[in-house]
Amino acid sequence: METVKAKKYHHGNLEEALVLAGLREAQASGTRNLGVTHLAKSVSVSPMAVYRHFSSGESLKAAISQNARENLAHRMQAAALAVSGTRNRFRALGEAYIHFALTEPGLFSVAFVACDVPPAREDDPSAWGVLQAGIQELCDDGLIAQSATESVAAFAWSSVHGFAMLANGLDPVRPQATPEDISKLLDLVWDGILGA
Repeated sequence: METVKAKKYHHGNLEEALVLAGLREAQASGTRNLGVTHLAKSVSVSPMAVYRHFSSGESLKAAISQNARENLAHRMQAAALAVSGTRNRFRALGEAYIHFALTEPGLFSVAFVACDVPPAREDDPSAWGVLQAGIQELCDDGLIAQSATESVAAFAWSSVHGFAMLANGLDPVRPQATPEDISKLLDLVWDGILGA
């Protein structure tokens, strides 16, 4: 994702301006500066103005988190559309997921931050939905049974998300995330799915 451009609020859409400010903060520092006071100041409004659009700081944080997840989902969709073949599309989804985590660690952390309230709407697109569509393609091609789609999706998501989280960490024994390492991981996930 390109760096979100700074934009002051001038009688426009304050809700959008606050979410964009939150995404800029997420890119810069992850989950640290997503509070109402900080974000209100960044768009030059009072904290009270925020509550005309969001019922609480948690609902604002949920909207920022949702936008980060939707950005991830768009990247996954674009990666899958850029290649042909079921296996290549499946791999592209995983590669896009890990690439997002490694290149946008702040947004990645915010995408999955715990919020006390759910977002006001469903994710559109949903990263989980994009993955499920990829798993459904495996089913449509006869590679897995229809009854296995949910468990296969959970296995694939857990494997890729876990790798991304560990590779993004500070542990000196964290997994390496070279293109070769990512490719090997995705081969193992693919083999695990077909072996099951």
